[in-house]
Amino acid sequence: MTSLERVLKNSAEGKEASPNGSEINNRREVIVRGVLSVTVVSADDLPPADIGGKADPYVVLIMKKAQIKNKTRVVNESLNPVWNQTFDFVVEDGLHDMLMLEVWDHDTFGKDFMGRCILTLTRVLMEGEYKDTYELAEAKSGKLNLHLKWNPQPIYRDYQ
Repeated sequence: MTSLERVLKNSAEGKEASPNGSEINNRREVIVRGVLSVTVVSADDLPPADIGGKADPYVVLIMKKAQIKNKTRVVNESLNPVWNQTFDFVVEDGLHDMLMLEVWDHDTFGKDFMGRCILTLTRVLMEGEYKDTYELAEAKSGKLNLHLKWNPQPIYRDYQ
């Protein structure tokens, strides 16, 4: 159980007095639902993917559990592209979902993988909003600059 799950579980457990004065244990299951806004700001120091020492990068964003995909536009001939594009995802279970960002090089006849980063939603759930830079995994070089924002819509289900 993560620290965020523990905090939410503890806040969902409560005691309540019944009409006859005895205590009733009311417990609730918390489902962390909301809208995740992801702004793909830019990338830095991407590895060259084309013959001329450049790349035509774009980013594919995937919410892992729901398999919802979006992608940025292609920035031609750049190793330091700027997108400033925002994507909104409706997230049904923020505690157990992940955001994958894959950087690809667009070519006339296909595409080449350039790197990826995988994020849990714990930090954005706790902080509400933040900007950060992430190193690309499975790449020679490269970083993604992101701005994430969480708009919660919690659902409580009573159970005993």
